[in-house]
Amino acid sequence: SVRDALLDPAQMGMNGVAGMKYNMRAMAKLYESLSKSCFKKCVTRFSQPDLSVGELTCVDRCTLKFISTAQLVSEGMQTAHEQEMKQQQAMQQLGQQRPF
Repeated sequence: SVRDALLDPAQMGMNGVAGMKYNMRAMAKLYESLSKSCFKKCVTRFSQPDLSVGELTCVDRCTLKFISTAQLVSEGMQTAHEQEMKQQQAMQQLGQQRPF
């Protein structure tokens, strides 16, 4: 899910309320971007009070693509962050093993 795809606040040095606020802001930004993007792309007729079948289909597909893309990007960022943390730990361990 998108919630699981967000960077883990604990890994970013955040905990408790700060981590929850971070995730809430990230989810709000995702929803805002998704809404704007899919509305702009899919809603073309304003003469009817309801969306047409074509518009509904477009919104469904757009939402799925948007969330899938956001999840892939977030997973990539998380992987890169984890690799960076491992490299930093390895460098620290190397520095502790060598007396200067």
